[in-house]
Amino acid sequence: MAKKTDIVSLKWVIGLVNKQAETAEAALVEFSKDSYQKKPLLQCMWSVHQITSTLRVLGIRKGEMLSIEMERSLNYLYKDKVVGERRKLTMGGLMQALKILPAYLAHVQTVREDTGQGLEQYVNDLRRWLGERPRPQAFFFHMELPPEAGISQGGQAAPDEEIQSRANVMLALYLEMAKSALRKRNTAESMKTVARIARKMQTLFAGTPQERFWFTLIGICEGMAGGLIVPDECIAQIFKTGAFMIKYAREHGRAEDPDVDYDDYQQQMLYYIAAVRSKPVHIAAIRQAFGIDDGTVEASRRGLVHIDALVTALSSALERINGVIDYVTGLDISDVGVIGEGAEENPTLGDIEAAQMRLSAAGQDAHAESLHAVHVKLRNLFGGKYGRDGQQLEQVVTAIVRAIIDVKMDLEYKLEHGVCSSFYSKEFELKESVVSATFTQMSLVENAMHALLRRKDLNATLKKKPETEEQALRLTMALHRFLNKTDQGHEALRQAVREMDAGQGDIEQLYALAEEFLSELQKQDRGEREAINGSIQLLSEISGALTFASMEREGAVIDSCREWLEAASKAGAVREDEAFRCFADAFAQIELHLQRSIIDPLDDTSHMLALAEQRAEDLRGFIGQLSSGADVVVAAAEPAVQNYVQDTEILPEFREAFIEESEEICAELQELLPVWQQSPDDNDCLRDIRRHFHTFKGNGRAVGANVLGELGWAAQDMLDRVLEGELTASDRLQELTAEVVAALPGLVESYRQDNGLDLSATRELTNRCFRMASASSEDLARDMPRDENSVVPLRPQQEESPIIEPLGH
Repeated sequence: MAKKTDIVSLKWVIGLVNKQAETAEAALVEFSKDSYQKKPLLQCMWSVHQITSTLRVLGIRKGEMLSIEMERSLNYLYKDKVVGERRKLTMGGLMQALKILPAYLAHVQTVREDTGQGLEQYVNDLRRWLGERPRPQAFFFHMELPPEAGISQGGQAAPDEEIQSRANVMLALYLEMAKSALRKRNTAESMKTVARIARKMQTLFAGTPQERFWFTLIGICEGMAGGLIVPDECIAQIFKTGAFMIKYAREHGRAEDPDVDYDDYQQQMLYYIAAVRSKPVHIAAIRQAFGIDDGTVEASRRGLVHIDALVTALSSALERINGVIDYVTGLDISDVGVIGEGAEENPTLGDIEAAQMRLSAAGQDAHAESLHAVHVKLRNLFGGKYGRDGQQLEQVVTAIVRAIIDVKMDLEYKLEHGVCSSFYSKEFELKESVVSATFTQMSLVENAMHALLRRKDLNATLKKKPETEEQALRLTMALHRFLNKTDQGHEALRQAVREMDAGQGDIEQLYALAEEFLSELQKQDRGEREAINGSIQLLSEISGALTFASMEREGAVIDSCREWLEAASKAGAVREDEAFRCFADAFAQIELHLQRSIIDPLDDTSHMLALAEQRAEDLRGFIGQLSSGADVVVAAAEPAVQNYVQDTEILPEFREAFIEESEEICAELQELLPVWQQSPDDNDCLRDIRRHFHTFKGNGRAVGANVLGELGWAAQDMLDRVLEGELTASDRLQELTAEVVAALPGLVESYRQDNGLDLSATRELTNRCFRMASASSEDLARDMPRDENSVVPLRPQQEESPIIEPLGH
């Protein structure tokens, strides 16, 4: 299938390619001054090689043909294989090729296709001077292909079984006859046979892209049979492709071969059809179907204008237009229209006409036509045609001023951003300014989320000292996510990680250094809640800005991302899992869609937007699976059904391990609590307590003990606010923390028997922690009776998944 030229990627690298061309040109000039010094020639070869590699990646195959010939010529010069007059011609050809390459890339940007226009002369000049056979002109032919030309309207391809059967019979005969004709043995009869096979294939593939290949191949056969078309390497490749298509049809029926660029071969075949002077029956039908006339080949050979010439033409036109604007702003043009100054004597018309001619030469036909309309209106105005009709005069003057200003602004835009930039408009300017500002905010959200997840990952790996090689690897990977951000600081930790990666490290030392590093991070970085709340605010601003700029669909996706992040934050479930991957995909697709739509407004990015909307819809499903968190707490006077989480069945193989680890955590909490109560300002101790509650949350949700996990989350949420300075460690907060710590051993023990957990007591503690967190250290529910409202079970929380890198492009 034809590969679409990636204009956005080209725009990203075109500056670098042009810079490489300038470097190569300067090196070639230096080499020409002293041909005994080969170093400049090597520099030139390196720059041209970089251009070739870039064009290959971009899929600009016809431009790559030129750079490959340049590399070949430079290699011959380096090895002294070109001497005498041919050496001078080769040097000149290289200089011309380096000049035309930027113009060709600008042409590709403008027409959005790798046409090959203007390259044939430069490619073949280099080949001739090296003694190589010229490339067929068909390689560089391009014309606009009518979408349905050569394809039967409403045609239906034959069933796969029939195609496979017929192709199997025809393949051997096609190969024999095509080879015979290419070897110029009994060409007429061989081509008649190939034409009959092509006709049969055309019928079998009616209504498909393959049909017009075979339709056009019949004309090629007719031309060769009559001696009108001389076979060359391009013709040989076309017949070879036909053989591969028959073979593919024999195996896959009517399916399109993904390895065949149908449009490219169609262009090559149409060159021979267009170049034939006689018009026998089949060739005449093909010319009519594709709109080929006697000037088609000549039109495809038009040369390219160098980018410097385009800039000069646009700059000159802008200068003329500025002169017109100065003249117009210096007088009351409506009075001129009433009086009738006289069109022939007014120099403004000459400036408009000169600007129009320059724009036409630069290929800016739309602007040239706009100035032509202005020229007509001004001539009528200065001739007094509109007389004293005030309303008509005002409309004409407004139209003149608006057209001139629009052209002026577009030319300024093109000269600043590139002469091949898309057409300027006020709507695009608004969109560009909003999207540019949005990129900054989106980058802040990405950075905040990355930092948050990196710290969560490191914190998770440090819950226990690594004992196995796999655990040690996970720790070093978590540390690399931080250390790879910069090569400065933490040298002792870096050395320990390097030694561990080399299999010679001390795990005790690495663990101690990692804990110290995490402690520093917790002191320096803003807290999880602050990072998430800041990101939620940014997402809200991004959504509003996009909606304001008439990008409602994009704004709706970002709003879905905000809703999920807000809900996941309340549930304490912002982690690297499937829901976060969904959030990251939606966010990244919108970012890429916006970026490409600004760089190339004509690019079709609807598939990116559709994927983002699909992921946004998936996010809404994930929201329904989250616990309500603090939202489950309602005022006593408000009757409501509370959406409490429910435990699920705990598998026997997980139950004992969960209870065992939970008992260890309870013991550590009972040791840490008195220390913290003695020194409430000891944040290091408080962080350890908070970490244990975080473990309760994660472990509980992982095995299905969601009620106990929710208590762990509520206590963690409360202590997070203390660490972040939002709450103070008041006596009541300490008392509540002590009550939770005291209750935990019994609650854990109750999981040894099914239905042994005291739901009411657990939920009361959970609700009190949530209320404490949201009521500025006041435990307003401390003395309230237990609430036994009915429940609506939610889907259980899933185990935190392995670490991945989200929010990437």
